[in-house]
Amino acid sequence: MSRLPLLRLLSLMMTCLALLLPARPAHAQKKSQRQAPAVQKPSYQDPSLLEPEEMTVEPDQTEIDDSSEESDEGSTRQGRGKKGKNKKGSDEESEAEQPLEMTETPVVPATPPPAPAPVVRPPPPPILTPRVTDADLQAVWDRWQKAVAALDMEAARKAQQELVSLKDDVGALDMEALSIGFIRAAEGRRKANDTAGALQLVEHAVALSPNLPYARLALAEAYARRSPGDVGAYSREIKAALEVMLKDPRYRRPALADLGAVFLVAVLATAAVVVGVLFLRRVRYFLHDFHHLLPRAAARWQSAALAVLLVIGTPLALRWGLVPVLLLLLASVSLYLTVVERAVAVVLLVLAAMVPFAAGQIARSASFAGTVAEDVYVLERGGLAAEQVADRVRVRHEKKQAGFAELFALGHFEARRGQMEEAIAHYKAAAVLKPDHAVLMTNLANAMLATGDQDGAARLYAAASGADPSLAAPAFNLAEVYRRRAAVAPDSEIGSENQKARDALGAAQRLDPSLLMWQRPPEDRLLMNRVLLGPALAEADLPATEDAVAGDRVEAQLSRRLLGGGSGMAAWGLPVLGALLVFGFGFATRSMKASHECEKCGRPVCRRCDKELGVAAKMCAQCVNVFSRKGAVEARVRARKQIEIERNRRLESGVSFAFGSLVSGAGHLFQGLAVRGAIYAFFFLLAVSGVLLRSGVLRSPYGEVPMYLKLAPLLLFLIPLHLLTLRGLYRRQNE
Repeated sequence: MSRLPLLRLLSLMMTCLALLLPARPAHAQKKSQRQAPAVQKPSYQDPSLLEPEEMTVEPDQTEIDDSSEESDEGSTRQGRGKKGKNKKGSDEESEAEQPLEMTETPVVPATPPPAPAPVVRPPPPPILTPRVTDADLQAVWDRWQKAVAALDMEAARKAQQELVSLKDDVGALDMEALSIGFIRAAEGRRKANDTAGALQLVEHAVALSPNLPYARLALAEAYARRSPGDVGAYSREIKAALEVMLKDPRYRRPALADLGAVFLVAVLATAAVVVGVLFLRRVRYFLHDFHHLLPRAAARWQSAALAVLLVIGTPLALRWGLVPVLLLLLASVSLYLTVVERAVAVVLLVLAAMVPFAAGQIARSASFAGTVAEDVYVLERGGLAAEQVADRVRVRHEKKQAGFAELFALGHFEARRGQMEEAIAHYKAAAVLKPDHAVLMTNLANAMLATGDQDGAARLYAAASGADPSLAAPAFNLAEVYRRRAAVAPDSEIGSENQKARDALGAAQRLDPSLLMWQRPPEDRLLMNRVLLGPALAEADLPATEDAVAGDRVEAQLSRRLLGGGSGMAAWGLPVLGALLVFGFGFATRSMKASHECEKCGRPVCRRCDKELGVAAKMCAQCVNVFSRKGAVEARVRARKQIEIERNRRLESGVSFAFGSLVSGAGHLFQGLAVRGAIYAFFFLLAVSGVLLRSGVLRSPYGEVPMYLKLAPLLLFLIPLHLLTLRGLYRRQNE
């Protein structure tokens, strides 16, 4: 082998090594870059999330990358050429020195990033308005009864809880009929010595009807039976029952009618007692003077009998009534009474003459059962049997006879029972009569919000708050509107809507602090009656309930019994005028030469019988001879007169104490204390009238107050009063 080809071969190998060594890192990097797509997916950035500066390509960097890419490709080709076999050295050298040709890839201009798509949020859950009927409530009640009959306590407990839940779902204020059923069942449990079971049933009765006073009283009784020492528990329930009774017109009006009847009976009884006691105290002087009107041949018993027939028998035979009889009795003894005694008796007779008129007014104002106001009230309570009332109101509405209160109550009932279209129609009909009624606008807005009209509801809430700034419900419900708007609002408006919701809720809580304890129901049970406040109709908006027919009938009946007939001013005006004349007639004592009481023995001091007596004589002729004229009578006669005076004093004391024992204050009247005796007699007779009229004159719905609650306060007042008046009378007699 020649030396020249060998040298060429060595030089060619050295050249190849020199070329291969610097190209190896670039070749390895290029190889990794070419193999990367097969291994993993290339990462990239969303152009919409890049800034404009980040999307600009530097020109120098592009050229450098292109040149490096060309050199890499050339080196790669050279490397592949070195590996070939059966190649000549000259061919390889010339191939290595030959420049590489690369085609340049055109640069595509960057497209602008697309606009970001708007964020779509799911809408808030809808406000539910399920339809619930009386049949649904009755079905649950029947299920409870069947469970109790089958002794399935678990099923009974679930039915009880379902009733309470349904009551809240339909927004009913009270379920009186169901509560009365629970109370009766509790009474059966109590008789079976199941105190705990009875208490549980009564508690469910209160939960169903918190505004039913009889449920509160039954709970108080159950607490007292469980632990008599826990006075606070049952006294609290009694207080709540009284508050509910005074607030609810269905119970307040009968209670006030009963109190009014007791008061009027006490007035009549007091007038009769006062006039009767004064008549018995002074009748002997009237009979004495009446005897002088008859011929001298007439005996005293004959004149007395005739006087009694004229004074008492005549008005009874003519059916003048009680007040004319009392007036005639007072007139017969008015000449022998003091001014104070006459004044007290005349005032009581005037009040007695006004009793028929007052009773008629009580009957007019106390009537509630069977009126339109009761229909409105039953619809507002939303309990059982309200559907029948709703049908009656719809019939009146079709006849154009329904007023604002009826239409509002009908719409309110339908909205709570899920009849939204009918409710909105009746609300709008009521708005025609009273367009600026805040409570009406609030409930109409609730119905509109439940049907999806948020904008209309928001406008009505704002108008209701403007019409009545003290009403918390519009602001509270407006917060719900803002909360729903925030749920679907763009990002830029979420904060402002949430702030509006917080402001509205804070305003409502300031008006009604009880809303601070309000808890929002779960999202899957957003019932309208639970998430929105629907204020009830105020009592001032109830229709007028005065029953003129009943009032006139009561007034006519009492006028016939007490005044002898007539009606109106003609009936009570004449007795009042007669009482005033009797009061004035009493000042004619001296001109009529009427007799008066002897200050010693009590016999009549009569100038007709003893003409020697002076006009101002204070003692009878016997007492004058015995005590004033010395030596006119024997000592034996004087002693006998003293015994007679003492006997009369003891007799008077005994009679007055007997009267005081029968009626408090009657003894004081007999002793001459007219004002004190009349006051004592009135309060005593007021308590007695309450005991006698304990059943009342008007019946309340769903039951009565327990008898012990009526009698206990009356007896606690009556017995101490009677004992105190007797003690005072006894002390006065023994002074």
